[in-house]
Amino acid sequence: MLSPRTHRLRIIARVVAGAVAMYAIAWVSGFPRTYDDDELPSDAQRKKAEPTHTPHHVEVDQIVVAINTHASDAYEKVPRMLLLTNTIYHDTLVLLGDLEMDIGAFHVHDVLDRFEMDFLSTQPDLERYRAQLEAARFSLDLRSLKELDPRKEVETMNKLDKYKYLRMLERAWELRPDRAWYVFVDMDTFLVRSNLMAWLGEYDAEDPIFFVNPPNAESPDPFGIGGTTFVLSHTAMRNFIAEREIISKWESSIADSASGIDILSSAITTELGIVSNMSWPAISGFNPYTIPYGPGLWCEEVVALHSVPPELATDIWRLQRDREEYQHIHDPLTFADLWIRFLQHENLSQPRDEWDNLSSGSDNAKWNILFERVEGDEEGKASRGEGSWEECRDSCNTNQHCVQFSYSSIAMPNFNENEETRCHLSSSMRLGRYVGSHRIGGGGGEGTWKSGWRKDKFEHWARNQRCKTQQNK
Repeated sequence: MLSPRTHRLRIIARVVAGAVAMYAIAWVSGFPRTYDDDELPSDAQRKKAEPTHTPHHVEVDQIVVAINTHASDAYEKVPRMLLLTNTIYHDTLVLLGDLEMDIGAFHVHDVLDRFEMDFLSTQPDLERYRAQLEAARFSLDLRSLKELDPRKEVETMNKLDKYKYLRMLERAWELRPDRAWYVFVDMDTFLVRSNLMAWLGEYDAEDPIFFVNPPNAESPDPFGIGGTTFVLSHTAMRNFIAEREIISKWESSIADSASGIDILSSAITTELGIVSNMSWPAISGFNPYTIPYGPGLWCEEVVALHSVPPELATDIWRLQRDREEYQHIHDPLTFADLWIRFLQHENLSQPRDEWDNLSSGSDNAKWNILFERVEGDEEGKASRGEGSWEECRDSCNTNQHCVQFSYSSIAMPNFNENEETRCHLSSSMRLGRYVGSHRIGGGGGEGTWKSGWRKDKFEHWARNQRCKTQQNK
């Protein structure tokens, strides 16, 4: 049993502890609510935690994203696209396609089902659509309808898509009417949502606005640079829907149009008087391995990428998550950020056999370096380097603008003033892809590629760029 003295000491200790706690609370609550400048975090730290403010703030539910799907691979591509889309955006998605389908909780709306039956049954471009309807009726595997030759499959789907574009606008408005912005993408498009919202916030949706990158009709890949994403403001969409006869009026012109983008642009410009605005390079046809990194793109913000393989889409998603959720970075994602994540770690000090770094690609014509004796100013031009891989490498090494080169065993076009050549030099840096031995060139001969880079020269240039400083001024 405790003595009375010990009991009194414990009571005193509790009283003292309580008094100290009350004093501490009063002391903390009395902290000043203003701070001296040297007590505040630095400007850089504060900017890192502050979201961007735009003149026309756009709420999440005011941007509709309509996804153009193809029945033959929708079950494969749509689920992974949904998986990499934050669930807060799911209600803003509209799946539009060429066959009624259900993919999990999402319904794909067939936008071709309102054409007259006579038209559907006789139009040669819609042969795939008719085959899909028949296959679906008998529960056949839709993938079996795809062409074995990938190039023929692309041609078939491009023909089918031409008839969908005008109808997609109509259906998107019906399903999600009176929203501020309507963004139309493909299944292999990667949208950087935070950049998209900030970018659209710079514009007033009550103005008639149409963002699209016109295809390059002279290129074997018309959408290689600009991609296929297009955007319409609320007023542009409302005006289109109000003119109900536009779709029927332009149906007769679809067959002779080169693409869905062409027929859409012509209809909107002619009927509504809305001149399209380019959205490049924010929206481009590239993915992280095909981007032509260098001046003109380095500090630009990324809104949409195209032809993004699933593994790269996953890596971009992880990059975005790490930046926004873990590092609390609110600076817009730029092409420079993609370089750091996807190419900086690549060992490019040694050449790669059977590898095409896309120096000669039709989408690289702007950055392909002209050779000496090509008509025009000689400044910045390079020696031809045609004789061998070593000559081509030396030509790049002695040219002030060259940061990568490739050598093809068969002469290939550079899609500029250069004649067909085996040596291809570029002022942009691209990773490219493994190609092995395959048929290349107009003659269809068996050819090989070898590629090299001057990563040291490129990184020296990159270190002198000041994107973040310029953006935060």
